Amino acid sequence: MSDADRYRRLFGEVAIEQGVVNETQIYEALTIQERLRNEGKQVPLLGQVLVELGHLTPEQLQQLIEILYPVSDEDGSAGDEKVIGSEGS
Repeated sequence: MSDADRYRRLFGEVAIEQGVVNETQIYEALTIQERLRNEGKQVPLLGQVLVELGHLTPEQLQQLIEILYPVSDEDGSAGDEKVIGSEGS
């Protein structure tokens, strides 16, 4: 599995878990990616497709990226787990 495939699978799972998209919206975006791939075109990341479709805001995309790839604190810990829409996120 490529890094892009791993990102897509994890990104979709986290986006659904966070309640910002549903499975139908993920499927729609994955279908668009597949079509572009089959046409030999450049395939944007899943989050970018979801933003272009209007299913995610750029801010929600950024928050999901921060959940998937937390920035480590100085002590090496990633800090508290984030939830989109909760206080402090």
